[in-house]
Amino acid sequence: MKDIKEKIWRKVDIEKSKIIKLASDLIKIPSENPPGDMSQISSFIIDHLKSYGLKYEIYEIEKGRINIICKFGSLNKPLLMLNGHMDVVPAGDSSRWSFPPYSGEIKNGYILGRGASDMKGGLAGIIATMEFLAESNIDLPGSLVLVIVPDEETGSFYGNEWIMKQKFFNPTACIIAEPTSIDSIDIGQRGALWIRIIVKGKPIHGSLSPYLGDNAIMKSFEICKRVLKLTEIESTPPSDIKETIDFSQKFIEKLIGFKNIGRILRSPSVNIGMINGGTKINMVPDKCNIDIDIRLPIGLSIDQVKKELISILKEYENDIELNVIAAMEPNYTSPKEDIVKCLYKNIKEVTSIDPKIFVQWASSDARFFRYAGIPTIHYGPSIIEGIHGYDEKVKAEDVVIATKVYIGTVIDFFIK
Repeated sequence: MKDIKEKIWRKVDIEKSKIIKLASDLIKIPSENPPGDMSQISSFIIDHLKSYGLKYEIYEIEKGRINIICKFGSLNKPLLMLNGHMDVVPAGDSSRWSFPPYSGEIKNGYILGRGASDMKGGLAGIIATMEFLAESNIDLPGSLVLVIVPDEETGSFYGNEWIMKQKFFNPTACIIAEPTSIDSIDIGQRGALWIRIIVKGKPIHGSLSPYLGDNAIMKSFEICKRVLKLTEIESTPPSDIKETIDFSQKFIEKLIGFKNIGRILRSPSVNIGMINGGTKINMVPDKCNIDIDIRLPIGLSIDQVKKELISILKEYENDIELNVIAAMEPNYTSPKEDIVKCLYKNIKEVTSIDPKIFVQWASSDARFFRYAGIPTIHYGPSIIEGIHGYDEKVKAEDVVIATKVYIGTVIDFFIK
């Protein structure tokens, strides 16, 4: 088994320039979402897979919303999924970049451009993994399935959520090539509860305020303060993930560089994201909408947080209406799962570093698989600072290292 891995790893080292070029070429194709048209980049990927004789299927849910499914192996169980998204967030103001956002230039050991870390470096790695395994003629006692989706950045309705609803296959485990770092494994995400609070008031001529009428905007100020009380709730994580969460609190404090920010892995965070109220400047507003993003740590459910929110706002129950815009439960994969152990082993073999296992503060596509009971983890090359910001880049060598880790993990997962 080790001989097989090392033989393919040597080939990766010899041909690493083609993996780096693949990542560069993917970055050069703008695939911003919105608008979300993946026609150009999906055509490029399909041609690439075709050139290696790999079998693939295409599902275009709406114009430009294209999913690619590529299968390799015996097409039996166990089934390991490699998963990634083509879309990137908009580049924004190009004048604020130090280089053209879609240059794909390779400079001073970095690949430059929007999507380099999130996640075209990782996407290049999982595509290259399929190609190197196909060239090796390795006989896998199971199925390896590459799934490439169009819309992770806008909710995954046309991508991974749709894929799971179709029940094309039932993976034994899944690796998503989302950005972590080359020596880190992400095994869990917080949940999210997006709420719209509609605050009701009573209109009257503005010249009589604040003495008459009931100003919905003024009432909203106090409601916003009350909602922040949610941050005082403490979660109770399950025993198999508690140690990882404890480590992750310190890990993200170091990563983000802000003391005590790790508390967001044990208590909800609350962002008053949008307020919209009033009709006219000289009218006391009779309505105000407050849109709030509440993130839930592992160990707290949506129902628990909703009940607490209703209790906090009980005084205003006749003056407000609560509407859920979106909701996703916190989710994680146990660090004891085989896929975590396989990935951990291969990171250590390739990098000679003991990997860090952590849970993340954001949300991701992994939830669709975890909700279905599929052990799912994130691993991908990245430089965290540039993700969704200006001057995004990734180390070229890290893309190569990640490819070797993916290949080794696949082999160890199937050939024990």
